[in-house]
Amino acid sequence: MVDSNHTSRDDLIDALLDLKHDLGKYIRLPVAILPDDATATEVREALHGAIHHTRKGPGDTRSAQQIWASFVGEAGTALGDSSRMRGLTEAVEQAIGLASQDELPPREQLVVRLGAVSERIQLLLEEVSGG
Repeated sequence: MVDSNHTSRDDLIDALLDLKHDLGKYIRLPVAILPDDATATEVREALHGAIHHTRKGPGDTRSAQQIWASFVGEAGTALGDSSRMRGLTEAVEQAIGLASQDELPPREQLVVRLGAVSERIQLLLEEVSGG
């Protein structure tokens, strides 16, 4: 699965760990930390921030799409077309797509859908690391 001609296993593991932190954690967090009685407006605003301002650093804010594109560019073809990579791609696309939905599912379901990104990253990380 890992194309050693382009990306070493260690580099790929590092890229997946970065992705888990920058995307997996921060795409879910703004919605997950809302109080149980958050209004629909508060949920929508948190989701907007989660998707469009996913990772904030000093002088730099990156969207979920930018983080994902950077990872895909860095990983190149090293991940191939494994079922776990396809599952991760699907989870990311579904999470990003939530921001454009007119009607959102309940907050608890949003948290689960956004959390699927981290879960899929973890599965791919386990596959790549052999654990």
